[in-house]
Amino acid sequence: MSEKPVAALLRISQTIVRVQLWVAMAALVLMMAVVVSDVAMRQLFNHPVKGAYDAVGILLGVSVFYAIASVIASRQEIVIDLIDGMLPPRALSALKRFAGLLSALVLTFIFYAMLTPAQEAYRYGDISLELRIPLWTVWVVALVGMAGGILASLMLQIAPHGLQPAGAPDVTGDHFE
Repeated sequence: MSEKPVAALLRISQTIVRVQLWVAMAALVLMMAVVVSDVAMRQLFNHPVKGAYDAVGILLGVSVFYAIASVIASRQEIVIDLIDGMLPPRALSALKRFAGLLSALVLTFIFYAMLTPAQEAYRYGDISLELRIPLWTVWVVALVGMAGGILASLMLQIAPHGLQPAGAPDVTGDHFE
């Protein structure tokens, strides 16, 4: 693959990962706001926020599924490096690439497993308890987040040191100082 298409593909992937991270952060902030508002309204006025249960559940899913891509792209997964010190650099690089491929396969399997419940939620017209949001839309949002994780795993095959944009702090090391 020539350098220009690869660079463009990596830039697009970095943008997708960055957008997904912002969505995850926004969902987390909104979730905290809903919880704080619900508790305050319940304590002060004995009138909880309607739909807080649904909103928190949906926002939690969004924050998890959309953060996966950033964790993978920045190589901040939890790893146990039992044999890293014993392997030569080329073997370690091959092992990391294999782990990245395995990660992409596992995430693809999870994505595939999520399709049936999404289709069933659409087919049966399932809705959330309080907000009455069609659940298939929640599944679609989760599937988009999972697709970002798959993309990040696959892009690490091209950029094995991570998808961090130029000028971003280096977080690809094994240990933080």
